[in-house]
Amino acid sequence: MIDTGRYLIGAAGVSGFGSKSTADEVTENCDLRSTTAIITGATSGIGAETARVLAKRGARLIFPARNVKAAEEAKGRIVSDFPETEIIVMELDLSSMSSVRSFVAGFESLHLPLNLLINNAGRLAHEHAISEDGIEVTFATNYLGHFLLTNLLLKKMIQAAEETGVQGRIVNVTSGIHGWFTGDLIEYLRLISQPKCQFDATRAYALSKLANVLHTKELSSRLQKIGANVTVNCVHPGVVKTRLTRDREGLLTDLVFFLTSKLLKTVPQAAATTCYVATNPRLVNVSGKYFTDCNETTPSGLGSNSSEATKLWAASEILVTQHPKAAFDPFN
Repeated sequence: MIDTGRYLIGAAGVSGFGSKSTADEVTENCDLRSTTAIITGATSGIGAETARVLAKRGARLIFPARNVKAAEEAKGRIVSDFPETEIIVMELDLSSMSSVRSFVAGFESLHLPLNLLINNAGRLAHEHAISEDGIEVTFATNYLGHFLLTNLLLKKMIQAAEETGVQGRIVNVTSGIHGWFTGDLIEYLRLISQPKCQFDATRAYALSKLANVLHTKELSSRLQKIGANVTVNCVHPGVVKTRLTRDREGLLTDLVFFLTSKLLKTVPQAAATTCYVATNPRLVNVSGKYFTDCNETTPSGLGSNSSEATKLWAASEILVTQHPKAAFDPFN
């Protein structure tokens, strides 16, 4: 009850910010003119606001997008406000492992440094669907594509940090819904990646967001072991009505959001935690943590489990290096 009250009034935490803080406010004193950032899902919602604010602070931005036209339009809106901003739009479908590899190859050909990677894109597939690689599409988009993208870009991030002395940062956008998932992660993923299955869209989404949390935990441990000057943290942006709910637009969805309106954040408020974790100097050397309302907090019990994080990493490596359909073949 106390936590709910603090949330509703926007009480500041240890960071000096709270649930009512905006992305503009938490980056007020940031100078990002030497920063190159990749932001997935920057065409609308939280990702678009994150991109706008980082551009306002001087960052060079890379927009990977499945819908290139929408990304160009988002770029145009930002450039109209901040004409000096450099934004490069590139094609990327996170549900496709070949598309992820093509994007990384294209980015490397630009010979740019990479200081900041924000894995923001998210999808909530209400109908069961399987990606071209044989993976349930919500998991493929929200987690596995980002897992591969991050791994392929790590060398460049580590190199940029070594050359500049400025710590690289990776931000994984997850959700408090990750705590809704219970059970065996790998077994449930195997089940929902079959052509015919009993599909629960909310549980599948929770699985993908739990995977984001576990990815953060394991990646942080691995970066620390090799002494890389790169951190990784994950954030819960809060409850906000964005295009993530586009498949469920209508009277019922509008009614639910109306009834919970006191708990909803605006998009600038929802983008605040991402921007805080991506830019605030207080978070130098802070890694493997979970943030909400711009303050460190604790993920679910399963999300805090190191052995589950290690197990998921091992399975993910198999899925992105071998043919996933073969990996999920029960007779293989």
